[in-house]
Amino acid sequence: MTSRASRRQRDRGAASVELLLALPLLGLLLMAAVQFALWQHASHMAQAAANEGMQIARAYNSSAAAGRSDTEALLRDLSGGALSGTTVSASRSATAATITITGHAPAVIPGLTFPIRVTVTAPVERIPPS
Repeated sequence: MTSRASRRQRDRGAASVELLLALPLLGLLLMAAVQFALWQHASHMAQAAANEGMQIARAYNSSAAAGRSDTEALLRDLSGGALSGTTVSASRSATAATITITGHAPAVIPGLTFPIRVTVTAPVERIPPS
């Protein structure tokens, strides 16, 4: 009986120590999950803006500048702080149009940056010769 009582005395406070060691790890895992969700949201937002700008840039008698301005306007409307430091570049040749968006997702974990780069290329609409 005394061995059980002495074991209980030795184990007293063990749960507090285990909790003290486990909580920072649990907090880091939670922050990583939130960070991943913010990065995914910003990536999807950039993809949607690039796709919309691409439809303008590849349209018949349109230009790369029109696609770029449409993409920038959509990013301003959608962003709300979820995508910062954005740069939009657009190009159009006789056969293809390209929109590229670069930026950063907001950082939840201090000291880490999460870059985003989306490039969309599509053929230019044209009327085939008869």
